[in-house]
Amino acid sequence: MKLLTRGRGSAAMIVSMLAVAVAAPGTASASSKHATVKTTVHRAIVKSTAGPVTRTFSFIGGPGSKTTNVVSIDGLTINARCGTAGQPVIFAFSSVAKSDILGRIFDGAGRLHIVHNTSFGPNVSVALSTSSGDFDASGSVLFETPAGKVVTVNYGFDNATTLGKQNVCTVYGSAIAS
Repeated sequence: MKLLTRGRGSAAMIVSMLAVAVAAPGTASASSKHATVKTTVHRAIVKSTAGPVTRTFSFIGGPGSKTTNVVSIDGLTINARCGTAGQPVIFAFSSVAKSDILGRIFDGAGRLHIVHNTSFGPNVSVALSTSSGDFDASGSVLFETPAGKVVTVNYGFDNATTLGKQNVCTVYGSAIAS
């Protein structure tokens, strides 16, 4: 609680709460099951931070879409794509050795999926989507580097069909970096 009363901490908390309330606009077109779906990506990409930063991101793609980076900040990279059946496929990577990642994902059936790796670094990937077959889910992931950089990512994802019965999958959320 002491951290939240400081000027920078409380400002970051207010900004992060506002960011969750703001939805990043995106478009996709699919009028029939044979229509071509346009992949739309709004990225949260910041190379490094000197102070608190909040960014939103949104990925909307059709089944079999290409992998796209949606978050890249302070050594943490998260990419997303839609599998051939329209399921979201999400992975995290770190360019910083000896990093730590911890997270929890709740799927649509209320099941908890734990993300945990205290040896997170280059050449290591961590799945941030569920393998349970229920892809209507939300999650929160915390990332920390040995230098004390911290990134919090809150996200949701949904399989096809979604967004008004379109044949797309979605991955969206916000990233907060200290």
